[in-house]
Amino acid sequence: MRLVPRVLFFDVNETLLDLNHVKHAVADTLAGKEEKVDLWFSTLLHHSLVEMTTGQFHDFTDIGVAALQMVAHSMDISLSEEQARQTIATPMTQLPAHPDVPDALTRLKAAGYTLVAFSNSSEKGLRAQLAYAGIRDHFDGVLSVQQVKTYKPLKTAYEWACAQTDVQAAESLMIAAHGWDLCGAANAGMQTAFIARPGKMPYPLGPMPDIKENNLTALADRLSRDN
Repeated sequence: MRLVPRVLFFDVNETLLDLNHVKHAVADTLAGKEEKVDLWFSTLLHHSLVEMTTGQFHDFTDIGVAALQMVAHSMDISLSEEQARQTIATPMTQLPAHPDVPDALTRLKAAGYTLVAFSNSSEKGLRAQLAYAGIRDHFDGVLSVQQVKTYKPLKTAYEWACAQTDVQAAESLMIAAHGWDLCGAANAGMQTAFIARPGKMPYPLGPMPDIKENNLTALADRLSRDN
């Protein structure tokens, strides 16, 4: 029987924040090729995994800059590190929350849950994102993997997050719009909830999420009944 979670961990990028602003900036840099934006993001995630397996750690934005240079190079576009950084750095900290987010967070907090933002973004970048989107005050905690120098979906990242909030993995719920994030959380023993943002689906070969909802409003409805 599924335990009622005490702590709700929220992924931030795409789960809570609308990435269209940064996607448009990346597409403009890549000759207007919007279809290359997903390649950039997957290259970013791929090389964060490379960092973990080779014992390195660079800031998530730095990996994003390198990934953008790599994709540009594959398209015969000359892009300096500074140009790539200008494309990503400011837009990533000026992302609006999805429309369903503020009210859902308010309701979940009122229902007695502990809310924690948990992201691969740097600590400084994460706090800037939440402040810009106007949702920082909804959270009891803000955790960046930068503090432990690893990346989700490595098991130790989730174990560290649970330890920081003094909660057992089984009594926590990882909420994300990314199947890879939930696979990592499930591997650490956490409960999982998938938010089906446009174009997103769980990883078919991984463990299925304990909860699947189309938006945070529906998740708040469900969890408010449970608590």
